[in-house]
Amino acid sequence: MATESFGELIRKSRRANNKSLQDVADALGVTAVYVSEVERGKRPPFVTTRLPALAQVINVDFTALLRAAWAEKKMIEVDPSSSDKQIEALYALARGGHSEEELDQILKIAARKQKELF
Repeated sequence: MATESFGELIRKSRRANNKSLQDVADALGVTAVYVSEVERGKRPPFVTTRLPALAQVINVDFTALLRAAWAEKKMIEVDPSSSDKQIEALYALARGGHSEEELDQILKIAARKQKELF
């Protein structure tokens, strides 16, 4: 079974929520043509900083959008203003070797922080 692309996820969700291309474009500060090109796979997924607004306007879980964007880009974006400690923690996670219990604890902390942001 093929996985839904980032653009397909956006288009399906946008239509399900009766939002126009212009509604999405206005929320993101881009043009409707740009949104259409992303939906059709003519442009890469939006940058991570635009995803919270996108999630809100099309009523999709932020994490789902983030995963779809990263999967399509085949990379995970890191905010260049992240602290050295944050980047070190990301590298440690990427190297693996953590128990399920340790990962659960990290995810609980991250979920709590994400709720504070949104």
